[in-house]
Amino acid sequence: MTARRTAGRASCLLFVYGSLKREQVNHRELHAAEYVSTTRTASAFALRVIDGYPALVPGSRAIVGELYRIAPTELRALDEFEGSAYVRQEIELSNGERALAYLSRVPDAGAPFPGDEWPVR
Repeated sequence: MTARRTAGRASCLLFVYGSLKREQVNHRELHAAEYVSTTRTASAFALRVIDGYPALVPGSRAIVGELYRIAPTELRALDEFEGSAYVRQEIELSNGERALAYLSRVPDAGAPFPGDEWPVR
Protein backbone atom coordinates (compact mmCIF):
# COMPACT_ATOMS: atom_id res chain seq x y z
CA MET A 1 0.00 0.00 0.00
CA THR A 2 1.13 3.59 -0.55
CA ALA A 3 1.36 4.38 3.16
CA ARG A 4 3.47 7.30 4.39
CA ARG A 5 4.06 9.13 7.62
CA THR A 6 3.01 12.77 7.76
CA ALA A 7 3.51 14.72 10.99
CA GLY A 8 3.69 11.46 12.93
CA ARG A 9 0.56 9.97 11.35
CA ALA A 10 0.36 7.24 8.74
CA SER A 11 -1.37 8.27 5.53
CA CYS A 12 -1.85 7.04 2.00
CA LEU A 13 -2.73 8.61 -1.33
CA LEU A 14 -6.18 8.10 -2.83
CA PHE A 15 -7.07 8.92 -6.44
CA VAL A 16 -10.74 9.81 -7.06
CA TYR A 17 -12.29 10.40 -10.47
CA GLY A 18 -16.06 10.70 -10.07
CA SER A 19 -18.67 11.53 -7.46
CA LEU A 20 -16.05 11.83 -4.67
CA LYS A 21 -14.34 14.80 -6.37
CA ARG A 22 -14.77 18.32 -5.06
CA GLU A 23 -18.14 19.87 -5.96
CA GLN A 24 -19.61 16.42 -6.65
CA VAL A 25 -22.52 14.75 -4.87
CA ASN A 26 -20.50 12.35 -2.68
CA HIS A 27 -17.48 14.51 -1.87
CA ARG A 28 -18.61 14.62 1.79
CA GLU A 29 -17.38 11.03 2.10
CA LEU A 30 -13.82 12.45 1.99
CA HIS A 31 -14.37 14.66 5.07
CA ALA A 32 -11.32 13.10 6.76
CA ALA A 33 -9.06 13.43 3.70
CA GLU A 34 -6.75 16.26 2.64
CA TYR A 35 -6.86 17.44 -0.99
CA VAL A 36 -3.41 17.25 -2.60
CA SER A 37 -3.83 18.09 -6.30
CA THR A 38 -5.51 17.43 -9.61
CA THR A 39 -3.68 14.66 -11.43
CA ARG A 40 -3.97 11.93 -14.05
CA THR A 41 -3.54 8.20 -14.00
CA ALA A 42 -0.94 6.50 -16.14
CA SER A 43 -2.28 5.79 -19.66
CA ALA A 44 -3.72 2.45 -18.58
CA PHE A 45 -7.37 3.15 -17.74
CA ALA A 46 -10.79 4.07 -19.09
CA LEU A 47 -14.12 5.12 -17.64
CA ARG A 48 -17.45 3.35 -17.96
CA VAL A 49 -20.81 4.65 -16.75
CA ILE A 50 -22.75 2.40 -14.39
CA ASP A 51 -26.09 3.65 -13.07
CA GLY A 52 -25.13 7.25 -13.88
CA TYR A 53 -21.72 7.15 -12.17
CA PRO A 54 -18.25 6.63 -13.61
CA ALA A 55 -16.25 3.47 -12.97
CA LEU A 56 -12.51 3.14 -13.52
CA VAL A 57 -11.50 0.12 -15.60
CA PRO A 58 -8.39 -1.04 -17.46
CA GLY A 59 -7.90 0.79 -20.75
CA SER A 60 -5.47 3.06 -22.58
CA ARG A 61 -6.32 6.58 -21.37
CA ALA A 62 -4.87 8.84 -18.69
CA ILE A 63 -7.92 9.62 -16.54
CA VAL A 64 -8.21 13.02 -14.84
CA GLY A 65 -9.00 13.02 -11.14
CA GLU A 66 -8.04 14.36 -7.74
CA LEU A 67 -5.45 13.11 -5.31
CA TYR A 68 -6.11 13.04 -1.55
CA ARG A 69 -4.07 12.12 1.50
CA ILE A 70 -6.08 9.96 3.87
CA ALA A 71 -5.43 7.89 6.98
CA PRO A 72 -5.52 4.14 6.31
CA THR A 73 -8.05 3.78 9.13
CA GLU A 74 -10.55 5.83 7.06
CA LEU A 75 -10.44 3.43 4.10
CA ARG A 76 -12.85 0.90 5.59
CA ALA A 77 -15.65 3.49 5.59
CA LEU A 78 -14.92 4.28 1.94
CA ASP A 79 -14.91 0.56 1.10
CA GLU A 80 -18.39 0.31 2.61
CA PHE A 81 -19.56 3.43 0.78
CA GLU A 82 -18.28 2.16 -2.59
CA GLY A 83 -19.88 -1.24 -2.01
CA SER A 84 -19.28 -4.60 -3.63
CA ALA A 85 -19.27 -3.28 -7.22
CA TYR A 86 -15.86 -1.64 -6.69
CA VAL A 87 -12.52 -2.90 -5.48
CA ARG A 88 -9.78 -0.75 -3.95
CA GLN A 89 -6.37 -1.30 -5.49
CA GLU A 90 -3.10 0.47 -6.08
CA ILE A 91 -2.67 2.21 -9.44
CA GLU A 92 0.06 4.18 -11.16
CA LEU A 93 -0.31 7.92 -11.78
CA SER A 94 1.05 9.80 -14.80
CA ASN A 95 4.07 11.00 -12.78
CA GLY A 96 5.01 7.44 -11.75
CA GLU A 97 3.67 7.85 -8.21
CA ARG A 98 1.30 5.20 -6.86
CA ALA A 99 -2.07 5.74 -5.21
CA LEU A 100 -5.11 3.77 -4.21
CA ALA A 101 -8.25 3.96 -6.35
CA TYR A 102 -11.60 2.23 -6.63
CA LEU A 103 -12.00 0.17 -9.81
CA SER A 104 -15.06 -1.62 -11.12
CA ARG A 105 -15.01 -5.31 -10.22
CA VAL A 106 -16.56 -5.99 -13.66
CA PRO A 107 -14.47 -4.20 -16.31
CA ASP A 108 -17.13 -4.39 -19.03
CA ALA A 109 -20.09 -3.35 -16.86
CA GLY A 110 -22.11 -0.33 -17.93
CA ALA A 111 -21.44 1.73 -21.03
CA PRO A 112 -18.13 3.15 -22.26
CA PHE A 113 -17.53 6.80 -21.36
CA PRO A 114 -15.95 8.65 -24.31
CA GLY A 115 -13.69 11.03 -22.39
CA ASP A 116 -10.93 11.12 -19.82
CA GLU A 117 -12.69 13.33 -17.23
CA TRP A 118 -16.05 13.00 -15.49
CA PRO A 119 -18.17 15.04 -15.49
CA VAL A 120 -17.44 16.56 -18.87
CA ARG A 121 -16.28 20.17 -18.46
